[in-house]
Amino acid sequence: MNSYGNGLVFVLVSTALAVGGMLLVRRKYGVDNLSRYHDVAGNLLSIIGTLYAVLLGFVIVDAMERQQELRVIVEQEANGVANMFLLANGLSPDKRFRIQQDCEKYTRAVIEQEWDAMNAGTYSPSALQSAWGLWTTITELKTSTQEEITLHDKLLDQLSVTSDNRRIRIVSAAHGVAPAMWVILIIGGAFTVVFTYFFAVHSLKVQLLMTTLVSLTLALNVLLVFLYGSPFTGELAVKPDAFKLDLLIFQAYEKQKLLPNPKTYGIMPPSTPLNELLR
Repeated sequence: MNSYGNGLVFVLVSTALAVGGMLLVRRKYGVDNLSRYHDVAGNLLSIIGTLYAVLLGFVIVDAMERQQELRVIVEQEANGVANMFLLANGLSPDKRFRIQQDCEKYTRAVIEQEWDAMNAGTYSPSALQSAWGLWTTITELKTSTQEEITLHDKLLDQLSVTSDNRRIRIVSAAHGVAPAMWVILIIGGAFTVVFTYFFAVHSLKVQLLMTTLVSLTLALNVLLVFLYGSPFTGELAVKPDAFKLDLLIFQAYEKQKLLPNPKTYGIMPPSTPLNELLR
């Protein structure tokens, strides 16, 4: 079951539990008895509800901003690889071949292996080996002309950018929302719903509707934290589209062809043959 399916189950179950709890309290204490606590319960609910809403809002915004930052980091990493590939074209054929070959190996390993590995909070040994291969090739590069010296400096700059962003990506993939935060969010949401039980209206349908809407709203917001909390998993995860574009750049540059529509590589699976994308 995908993240949307799991989220739907969570929302339905939590809403059903909230409504069931309301019916149980209403039946046990009665509408008249519960009505006596409206003033006190209202004041306490406003305090707890406000505190929980602020906390939940901050967590959601932080998770969404973190995911957006990681999208930029992935794009910068992929840009560095593409720049190294293109800069290597100014070197002699043997030097150019090694760098461009390492760039393509690294890009393919990231798309085909590392993205799946990050779902488990780890990385791809093949991608790491390719990254080390780039470091070895570029740092040991022998330059003989001023043009090659300039290109070597730029290659080192782009390699550093790629490596820095790779480390951030790998570390971020291993950390989502802290378990302690999940405990606080779930307990806080449960307490907020429980406080609504101290309000009672004579129309059972009206109270059912109000309880359902409150619990549904809280559950949907917690679901947002779940969807954005793990930036490399689920349907809203950061995708390796920038690296797919790198492969297209490598092939298009060699064949001197224009790139296809950018929407193409965003919807194609990683295993899609490049010749299909370049048609």
